[in-house]
Amino acid sequence: MAIDWTISRRGLFHSGVAAFLGGALGFSQRTARANTQFPALTLMSAARIDGIDGGAALCDEGLCPFALPARAHALARVSQSGDVIVVGRRPGKFAAIVDPASPQSPSRLFAPLDGYRFAGHAAVNGSVLVTSEMDEETAEGIVVLRDMAGVPRQRFTVGIEPHDVLFARGGDTLVVAVGGIAHAAEIKGPAINAGRIDSFILELDPRSGKVLHRHALPADMKSLSLRHMALSPDGETVPFGMQDQDRSETRSVMGLLRLGRGIELLPLPDGDLGALRSYIGSVAVDSSGRYVAATSPKGGKVGLWSLSDGRWLGGFALPDVCGLAADDARAGFWATSGYGDIVRLHADDEGLAAAAQWRAPAAFDNHLLRL
Repeated sequence: MAIDWTISRRGLFHSGVAAFLGGALGFSQRTARANTQFPALTLMSAARIDGIDGGAALCDEGLCPFALPARAHALARVSQSGDVIVVGRRPGKFAAIVDPASPQSPSRLFAPLDGYRFAGHAAVNGSVLVTSEMDEETAEGIVVLRDMAGVPRQRFTVGIEPHDVLFARGGDTLVVAVGGIAHAAEIKGPAINAGRIDSFILELDPRSGKVLHRHALPADMKSLSLRHMALSPDGETVPFGMQDQDRSETRSVMGLLRLGRGIELLPLPDGDLGALRSYIGSVAVDSSGRYVAATSPKGGKVGLWSLSDGRWLGGFALPDVCGLAADDARAGFWATSGYGDIVRLHADDEGLAAAAQWRAPAAFDNHLLRL
């Protein structure tokens, strides 16, 4: 039976306005009013719609879905063409090249290297596309440098279970978060090295693969896995989020990497140290470089920190929130949830508040891209 993917913009806005709960959801008691003028072609995310795995762009029609071979994870924009790379969720066997202006056109697919699976993330610098990949039996990791059609050109070994990747310093440095979680076989089941996870962030020369710096966590934080990153506008500061495999003790799950220098851990939320539930799903820095935000789908929270001094500033509560992206406006963020929420957030030194909120008939996945 054919599926009707048409979702009216009017219907999207109506459901969003009806479901809008504003600032009462957050730590802040400030309120906001739903805005019925949703900016067209603003966001893109992997999503499940009507039980089908794929993705969706917010476009003139409201929600423009597209199908994919399986569940996807993170997205990366190709600045030269405007296309978007959508990577299969770990352990993924596909990546798709999607035209956001015509998302329902057939996607161009490419595969990981033989014997490997995608780790869910990609980064683009000019004409170079980088994917993080894992041996499908051992989880030994590599990053693969490809052309814009997905054809592999080089590969560098990085460690067990790589995850997020990004280019820093104008493309001169490739930064790789290596999760370090080992599994018995086929990258499935619980970690077999909980409490002794070898997780770190690498700075690589993207031309040679030479390790410029290796940044590891302190010895008493070996239950943590480094997962997701963002880049500050200065091109030198990389906030990162972690996931803790041992919740018997509450540990920091956010940090800052100053390239070439080292790691600084960020504080947990004031008044509720367990609010983030030992799990960060996405990280973003606002366009001014003043604020860093992170989501915890397990805690149902978007947290906010000062990038200059690392202070915890506050948060916004939203069940199953994970997708996060910086707005083009200063102090602005977008967040999405597995329940279809789309929230435009404003940050200040008192925390986060919703500037507008909608609900779409989609289960958005972990990551969000602002187009």
